[in-house]
Amino acid sequence: MARQLHDQGHTVRALVRDPSRAAKLPAGIERVVGDLDDAEAVAKAARDVDAIFLMQVGSGTEQTKTMIGAARPTTRIVLLSSVGARLFPLETNPIGAALAAREEVLRESGLAVTYLRPNTFASNSLWWLDGIRKGKVVDATGEGRTGVIDPEDIARVAVATLTEDGHAGKGYFLTGPEALTAREQVEIIAEVTGRSIEHQDVTPRELGTPEPIERLNELLRAGRAGFVTDDVENITGTAPGTFRAWCERNAHAFG
Repeated sequence: MARQLHDQGHTVRALVRDPSRAAKLPAGIERVVGDLDDAEAVAKAARDVDAIFLMQVGSGTEQTKTMIGAARPTTRIVLLSSVGARLFPLETNPIGAALAAREEVLRESGLAVTYLRPNTFASNSLWWLDGIRKGKVVDATGEGRTGVIDPEDIARVAVATLTEDGHAGKGYFLTGPEALTAREQVEIIAEVTGRSIEHQDVTPRELGTPEPIERLNELLRAGRAGFVTDDVENITGTAPGTFRAWCERNAHAFG
């Protein structure tokens, strides 16, 4: 996303935790070293900017509040949330509840906020990397489908909503063009890489993950995220890419 903004001629400042990784950013992008728990670094990064892309990895809403405190009243904020924030009931969806709480804090701030709620990232398939290399992927989402989306398409939407008017107060559900099961994703990876990969379905409890992930897998297994939208194309003017196209472009990552 930072690269896309830079390529379009926008002045970009990035808050980075790891300066060595930030070295991959194009020359001309300003770096501020720190994280969202560092109020001083956040204030420095947010100083005099017109728009902020907020992507949190910490839990709770304190990081959200820190950014709100640093933002100017006229600053536009685009929050990377998730479809999980709208997988109800939130009482049985701890991950979604945490995401929804961040959205609510921003909503109450009075700032101009846009909420991006992507479905499953295509790059999440790299979580299966060990299983792919061993020839067996174990997954707990069964026949539940998800609208898998290429991260590049999320970045394109982020750029548009950061730089264009008309998105304040809106929430967008971002998906690819098709909803796929985990088994179908594994089959595509096998075809693209030429590997023989078995898919083994287990229950969320049998997978043995922490409870919040187990609860999320139960929702995915029930097909609660099995939908596609036109939001990517409506916002960017270009249809989103397929999971297969992402796999072909990133085949080297599967080793």
